[in-house]
Amino acid sequence: MLSIGFPFLLLGIWLAVVSKRRHETGVVATEVAAIFGFALGYILVAPITCSTSANSVDPVEHTVCSNILGIDYSGTGLYNPSLAPALLAGLVTAFVFASATRWIARRIATRHTPPPPPVPA
Repeated sequence: MLSIGFPFLLLGIWLAVVSKRRHETGVVATEVAAIFGFALGYILVAPITCSTSANSVDPVEHTVCSNILGIDYSGTGLYNPSLAPALLAGLVTAFVFASATRWIARRIATRHTPPPPPVPA
């Protein structure tokens, strides 16, 4: 899931879905920003490295996983951290990126709209 190919696959599929609406203001930019935001949010929060340790005092294995932001996921035994926080962070980041891009695209479109022609008298 963290390879470089998955975000590009997701982007390609989504651009094929919205290709009929590419002439509308900001649709393509909004969708690209949403996919980029999802990938960024997911990668920042998803657990990347894990280490398991046990010692003679406490023979139960303890697993600690961390990510780019330094959030620790830890548990005992055969611990496999949940990806739900990463998916939620990706969705929230995608929504924020898409909303901001859509707002910027609309502002740019209204600035470049020519004024209506004068009404003949």
